Amino acid sequence: MTQIDYIKHLRDIEGASISEIAARVKCDWKTAKKYADGSIDLRRRGRCSRKKTVMEGFEEYLEAWLHEDQRMPKKQRRTAKRIFEELQKLGYQGSDRTVREYVRKIKQEMRSSAQEQAIRLEQIPGEAQVDFGAFKAISGNELKTYYELVLSFPHSNAQVCLVLPSENGVCFLHGLQELFYLIGGVPRVIRFDNLSPVVAKILSGEERTLTEMFKTFQWHYRFQAEFCNPGKGQEKGHVENKVGYIRRNNFSPLPIIEDLDEFNRNLNRAMIADREREHYAKGALISELWEDDLKNLLPLPEMPMDIFQLFTRTVNKYGEVRVDDQLYRVPNVAPGCRVLIKACWDQLEILDEHGETVLHTVKRVYFQKAESIDWAAELEIFINRPRAAERAVYLRALPDALKTYILSAPDLKERRQRIIAAVTVLRQYPLAVAVKAAKQALDYGRTDINSLRMFAALQAGASTPTPGPIEEPWTPSEVAQWQPDLSIYDLLGVTGHAK
Repeated sequence: MTQIDYIKHLRDIEGASISEIAARVKCDWKTAKKYADGSIDLRRRGRCSRKKTVMEGFEEYLEAWLHEDQRMPKKQRRTAKRIFEELQKLGYQGSDRTVREYVRKIKQEMRSSAQEQAIRLEQIPGEAQVDFGAFKAISGNELKTYYELVLSFPHSNAQVCLVLPSENGVCFLHGLQELFYLIGGVPRVIRFDNLSPVVAKILSGEERTLTEMFKTFQWHYRFQAEFCNPGKGQEKGHVENKVGYIRRNNFSPLPIIEDLDEFNRNLNRAMIADREREHYAKGALISELWEDDLKNLLPLPEMPMDIFQLFTRTVNKYGEVRVDDQLYRVPNVAPGCRVLIKACWDQLEILDEHGETVLHTVKRVYFQKAESIDWAAELEIFINRPRAAERAVYLRALPDALKTYILSAPDLKERRQRIIAAVTVLRQYPLAVAVKAAKQALDYGRTDINSLRMFAALQAGASTPTPGPIEEPWTPSEVAQWQPDLSIYDLLGVTGHAK
């Protein structure tokens, strides 16, 4: 019934030809003609007898295998020949060609169902899309996960970006507010994914229940919010592409983040410089089209919004409260007391239960995914490539003493030996011990592998408590401070002359 109605709609409403209908409905031309122009009495429709096909009873196996293969690597998927052999074991009597045709048909249907026709949307100046992306960066001696908040403008193909330590609600709205002030206005319409900091509940159609914090933020900045359908991230494809574009061009190779504010300032300069290139389709510079976007932005409100969350916690017996799986010390507050916490993106204000007195303010610490860098494994790569060590990504974050120890070698042969020495020590001792050993090796000019191992062993031993500081534990103090008496040689000279 649905197909017949659709055929009638195509013929009567859209005026499609029989050939067009047959192609769109994927039916025989005669069938399309019959239902498009013929007089049909559904009550008299009979059932056609159908011959049993050679594949009947085996389709289920074949389709299950093809769907199962979608989860496997491309090179490990079953070929049509392999499927034919497996069906023969189950009693299949047909030909190899029939199986190949059926496999081709099913694969084509699977590809068609995975693809949907894209609709080219109008790119209106002043409208934007927003999304988060994750990337790894070197911070200290660890690999940490950071988040890029990207605001993109499809009309001009421009984008702005801010790196944040988390993707929670407070960080998200703080970052969005910072981007507004960075560009000097507010986009009239912003398209979002169904992010948890924004959408509390997805209702039918385009209806959404928004979080209170986001709704307040939207009222303050007066923009219109649009949302993608669930699981349809391609509906904001421009910003999704920009997230990958920024990651490839600005976060590869792995960046080093020591000061997040300074890193974001440099990133903004890179975003501005990126606009001095031609638009991929419009034949004009992005910076020129960007002016159209700027002209259509809403003005900023007189005051920025104070973005925070409020919640209560109970002080534990150690005088601490837990926020985001992190413990914070609350001085001068008795255990068991209830406190009100005002959580901003970068700090926590701890107030009394009624919110009248600020008891303590502390920097907010985020639990970022971190991986320790295996320095021995990273340096081992350059044993046979000592020249390339100067350009190594990870070596940019190597402590200065070890970096200087390796790169200050007078030639490549010596550098190779120092890399071997560093790898040997790092496989046996912690990084802190290796750093101190490298510093001593440079101070005393003894950079060979045996000396570095000796310094590391002494540093590892020095980590245990000793009665007092020993400046040179490998040399007795009476020997280290001994000075020869040269006057005895003068006496020998005088005696020899007298003779």
